[in-house]
Amino acid sequence: MAKRLLEKRNITSEQALKVLRKNGIDVNEDQAKIILDFLYILAKLTLNQYFTKY
Repeated sequence: MAKRLLEKRNITSEQALKVLRKNGIDVNEDQAKIILDFLYILAKLTLNQYFTKY
């Protein structure tokens, strides 16, 4: 399931790393990938919940 949520990416891990470092968060590339994965999953779940009809 998680693999399906992570298929399409518009932001690379390098871009995420640059933004995180710019905002004072010192992480390595592997940590930036994990953070980016989490944010994509969170965004997907939020959109699904918001647009699901009850």
